[in-house]
Amino acid sequence: MTPRKVIIDCDTGVDDAQATLFALRSPLVEVLGITTTTGNVPIDKVVRNTLIVVEHSGKPAPVYQGSYRAVLGAGGTAEYVHGKDGLGDIGFPEPAIQKQAEHAVDFLTRCFLTSSEPIDLITLGPLTNIALAIQKERDFDLAVRSITMMAGGIRNGNTTAAAEFNVWADPEAADIVFRSRIAKKTMVALDPNYDSGGIYDEDVKRIEAAQTPWCWMAGRLMRQGLERWREFTGEDRPTIPPDLTAMGVAIDPSLVSSGEMLHVMVETAGNHTRGMTVVDRRPHRGVFRPAPEPNIFVVYTLDNPRYRKLVVDTFLA
Repeated sequence: MTPRKVIIDCDTGVDDAQATLFALRSPLVEVLGITTTTGNVPIDKVVRNTLIVVEHSGKPAPVYQGSYRAVLGAGGTAEYVHGKDGLGDIGFPEPAIQKQAEHAVDFLTRCFLTSSEPIDLITLGPLTNIALAIQKERDFDLAVRSITMMAGGIRNGNTTAAAEFNVWADPEAADIVFRSRIAKKTMVALDPNYDSGGIYDEDVKRIEAAQTPWCWMAGRLMRQGLERWREFTGEDRPTIPPDLTAMGVAIDPSLVSSGEMLHVMVETAGNHTRGMTVVDRRPHRGVFRPAPEPNIFVVYTLDNPRYRKLVVDTFLA
């Protein structure tokens, strides 16, 4: 089967690294390029981390530096989760390869607007670069065949009670992308990750046992995730890197066991809810008064056994 062409936009921290390694090793997709934005850590560290991931993957992929701040200049980073270096402070060696000279937004618009073949977009961080590309080129959003986003929460957030980090870090950008003309938008929120996105100790042991650089890196990052859960809860729980879950959906949409087309809005002004993804799940929506049309496919759950198998098999292949 011919692999689908994709571009990954990320803010490489611990979970982005696992997801990007997974995509680069997958025979189901061809990664044309990786664009970066400030998010989990500032942009210089994001670029460094992404180059480290590409080196460990054993597959070439150009890396483009993008936005160093949110659309309106607010936002924040998450070193408290990802470590000072953004890769868990594990101590990965500095990369030998270099980033590309072209800006991420210029690469995105050039690639999508000139390609003779369809390209799918996968976003693992704040949506700043994508929003800027939409603003820069009038028909950019029409040229994107699909976008799969690790973004938002259905029940609650993780950075605030209402907001998930990627949307919280740049709500205005998320609002632009959610309201865009991209024909097929998929939101992989926190909820399917919590409910069915677990990678278990037995999976991590199989990856750790391999001798390849990509398995070594993925295994170290996953092991740290398992240990953090044990430290926080006192229990043995699976690691649940959200971006890896989203990448699983992007690579193989048939992993989705439940989901629904819904209208999703981004709150940009609330004192307590800024960055919230407002998912309209009213059972009688539109019955008594007009309601906006559904704009995003919202993933509820994954087939966890198949997801785990795909992740492990891809790394071990």
